[in-house]
Amino acid sequence: MNRLLIFLSAASSVIALLSVIWIIVPAPSSYIWLYSVAASEWSLWFGALALFGIVSALSARFAYGNGNMWLASVVIGGLAFIVSLYPFFSVIATARQENVSLSLKRYFAGLLKINDSSETQTKNFTTYTFARVGESELKLDVYSPPENTANNGAGVIVVHGGSWGGGTRNDFPQWSRRLAEQGYTVFDIDYRLAPQPNYLTATGDVKCAVLWVKEHAAEFKIAPERIALLGRSAGAHLALLAAFSAGDARLPATCQNVETSENVRAVVSLYAPIDLLWAYDNPANQLVIDGPATLSRFLGGSPRESAEIRERFVFASPIAHITTKTPPTLLIHGGQDQLVRVENMYFLADKLKQTNIPHKTLYIPYAQHGFDYNFNGFGAQIAESVILDFLRENTQAE
Repeated sequence: MNRLLIFLSAASSVIALLSVIWIIVPAPSSYIWLYSVAASEWSLWFGALALFGIVSALSARFAYGNGNMWLASVVIGGLAFIVSLYPFFSVIATARQENVSLSLKRYFAGLLKINDSSETQTKNFTTYTFARVGESELKLDVYSPPENTANNGAGVIVVHGGSWGGGTRNDFPQWSRRLAEQGYTVFDIDYRLAPQPNYLTATGDVKCAVLWVKEHAAEFKIAPERIALLGRSAGAHLALLAAFSAGDARLPATCQNVETSENVRAVVSLYAPIDLLWAYDNPANQLVIDGPATLSRFLGGSPRESAEIRERFVFASPIAHITTKTPPTLLIHGGQDQLVRVENMYFLADKLKQTNIPHKTLYIPYAQHGFDYNFNGFGAQIAESVILDFLRENTQAE
């Protein structure tokens, strides 16, 4: 019995430490990075596992009183428990600043809600085709406000991530459902992922979706002038580029409509690459993702190959398209992002400030790239409140 208890305590402490250590240590591979996102977002569960290891070790020590394994288990478990608290304590000041009350109840209950049935999810949206390009159909999923929720007359177009060559629409359905519950009509869209380079077609597809939504605004009981874009990662880059370059003939929509404006009222960006030339020269964790290779595929070559491709990197960067007509912008980024460096957010914020464009930044110290996948995590709780406040302020009827 003593050996079993010591084994359980040691195993619990070691597993907890080997999990939470990736919250603060850069991942050595893409698989470990995925695990690090989970460890960051559900760190207190690993902290509970560490506490189990500590209590089990102390119980074995007092019950049987011999050996030194119990002490090692307590030390390892204690270290794991301390690290597991970092995400929570790192965001307390941010939560206070944003006037957000963090909910431990929501945090712990959220783990049980991860596996929402696909049947439950599919009942919440309707799919439409918004463009046909060659043999391909571009679709969008529409989340309308529930019957017991008043439609506030504003729309949010969601652009998914995936390094411009992967990902799918409807990859964060809880967020779309929450926005719909707040009265917004949400349009979660496709864009072309291949063939690459696709910086022109992907951006043009996002603009095409904007035009389609405006043309069908009456059908969804929204005002065409009260539409915002919201994107994540590569999708955030496209959302920013489409919003900032509205009306620029060099980045045309992929569907023809000369009568409808591409302009949007606001744009929300979560962990977007902003200055692609800088990002190429200053990649994040290349053990997780080969950033320069990803950018080269998206843009059709390395900026070191020719002046033309170098200029293409500049042209495809949202930061190069800021004007006095740029819409209000919300930028969100995590301090532990290993795919897109947080400096991107500050580069754009500085340029927006210089141009007197209304904007806001939200920095979440512990957060990894894709932190908002855990809809009930501490970072997501803060981001949700900030996003809703931003949308309410910037999509109101004039």
